[in-house]
Amino acid sequence: MLFRIRHLVYLVSLIACFGWSSAQILNFQCGQTTRLKRIVIRSPAQQFSSSTCQYTIRRQSTHVCQLLVRFQQFELQQPTTDSVTNTLTCTDSFTAGRFTLCGKNSGQHIYIPFEGDSMVLNFNLPSRSANWHLIVEQLECPPAPSHIADGLPPLIGGMIKDLLDLRNVFSRFISDMDLLAPAGCDQYYTEPSGVIKSFNYRDGINTHYMSNLKYTICIKQTMTANAIEYTVKKFSLSSELPSEFYNEACHPFIFTEGRQSDYLMIPNSHFADNAAVQPTYFCGQGLTAGQVVIGSRPFIMHFSSDEQWHSEETGFSIEYRTKAAA
Repeated sequence: MLFRIRHLVYLVSLIACFGWSSAQILNFQCGQTTRLKRIVIRSPAQQFSSSTCQYTIRRQSTHVCQLLVRFQQFELQQPTTDSVTNTLTCTDSFTAGRFTLCGKNSGQHIYIPFEGDSMVLNFNLPSRSANWHLIVEQLECPPAPSHIADGLPPLIGGMIKDLLDLRNVFSRFISDMDLLAPAGCDQYYTEPSGVIKSFNYRDGINTHYMSNLKYTICIKQTMTANAIEYTVKKFSLSSELPSEFYNEACHPFIFTEGRQSDYLMIPNSHFADNAAVQPTYFCGQGLTAGQVVIGSRPFIMHFSSDEQWHSEETGFSIEYRTKAAA
């Protein structure tokens, strides 16, 4: 028994040390590779010597399942637009997972499923002019229950179970349950109220969101909140029809090549001033400043942009507030 206690105490010290060191913050440099759990990435202080800057993040543990990237500062060149070909191009860009972003995105964040042993964050900068400050965290999902000690002799099995129980105890301290996004969420807002903006949205300036961008926005649910209130500050997407901005006009049942099909989907929603009007897909000028939309669980939105560009594609800014239904 004394032997087991001594070894468990030793293991406690090892896990405590490991848990502390795994949370270090590193000012990560272009071309470097790390396994650290939490990383700070800043743009080079000196003039760019190359048009690319790549960071490689290797899996910190087998339980890592998501990468959370927070854009404390994100200032790249604005995308170039062509009104003849109706295209938008990110000449300077940031790529992570299936996201390719450009323009101004300070304050935004993205979640990326961690697949394989490593992930690459890549800045492609032909202009060699950009500023960024990212905080990147490897998030661990809870470990699955283990039955490794089943069927072993009592003494050995007991020791292994002690170790596994201890691992689970410490996982409560180093796990990331409060940060983990639900499956399928590309952005996850954990506060009961806040503002959701499309990428490269700027108040009062006609900047444009990226083409071919598809992502799901989730808001944290609580036991007491079973409704969510969205108040529109600004909303401007493209639309195929000049005066129809909902459902089939935005997301038709039959796909047609070349048709404008940008939309914001808010499932299980209705207008606060007319509960009988219950659109799911919004596009064009379908939402006006001050308009309120009420949604129910799950608290999600999905944004989709096609490969075309039009001048009205300046995006959206929407306040949200979770609440108990009346």
